[in-house]
Amino acid sequence: MRSIIARLTDARNYAREAAAYVDHIGLAEFSADSLRQHAVSFCLVVVGEACTEAAKGLAERAPEIPWAKIRGMRNILVHEYWQIDEEIVYNVARDDAELLAASLDRLLEEIQVP
Repeated sequence: MRSIIARLTDARNYAREAAAYVDHIGLAEFSADSLRQHAVSFCLVVVGEACTEAAKGLAERAPEIPWAKIRGMRNILVHEYWQIDEEIVYNVARDDAELLAASLDRLLEEIQVP
């Protein structure tokens, strides 16, 4: 079983990876690149899975993190894949992933301080 710190680290790293996949490209380029779409979707699934477990003990400690929305997106990507909206995936990776990573950095610092 992975620790909360390991899960938060995974979520942070995969959020940054998702952001990197869409850095300097527009929606049209993203939409034309199924490999990139799948890579970003996988990263967001990992973020969602890691955050779902971490939220069980930390949601109140970091209310700025949209834990339920992260879990909801993961559920759509995994269980309702036919409803995936590539524009939403692109926008989350472009606009939200790095902000989440920064929030996770702060949370990791806070919980690792003795």
